Amino acid sequence: MSLRYLQRTSEAPQSRADELHDLLRQLDLPDARLTSEQLERVVTTVAGRPDLFEDLIVDDGQSRWWLLLYRTPSFEVKLLTWAADQSSDWHDHGGSSGAFRVTAGSLRERRRATDGVGIESSVHAVGAVASFGTDYVHDVDFETGAPAISVHAYSPPLHGLTFYDHTPYGFVSREIVLEERRTDFSSAAPTSTTKL
Repeated sequence: MSLRYLQRTSEAPQSRADELHDLLRQLDLPDARLTSEQLERVVTTVAGRPDLFEDLIVDDGQSRWWLLLYRTPSFEVKLLTWAADQSSDWHDHGGSSGAFRVTAGSLRERRRATDGVGIESSVHAVGAVASFGTDYVHDVDFETGAPAISVHAYSPPLHGLTFYDHTPYGFVSREIVLEERRTDFSSAAPTSTTKL
């Protein structure tokens, strides 16, 4: 058993956090930054067990909602919901890589094109998986669902996001928001930390 799994945090009830712990340990992930393929395995594995998260979902039509399902020093898994008119805004992931899988509804993703100025877009329906590297800038918003639901994984865990304005000259950073500040706006349950 690695040190990474001995230091874990979850906002889920303790019994659910224990089940997530057992499930994710089976993936035999390294004690290092996870690759895109490993992050995709994490979100696919967790999304494949809706019994571990569906009853935790809060359908908040007023503000975006998320819950930290599982965090170790090298990666974290979050559950997010999306309702009409809810968007993530243009952002990066503060040097973290990530992946997400849609489990209900669909999401529209707009991302910075390779030229740094243009925009590419796609719609991710149920079962779709997307992953991204450290320099990825995107905006994700609700497409369909009541609500749309997605499972996200980041490695290393998010510390903060840079938000951007899209201008005729490309993407210009507007604000850096530390994860602790973002979490203050979440309607998530209290955090429980387990150290074995």
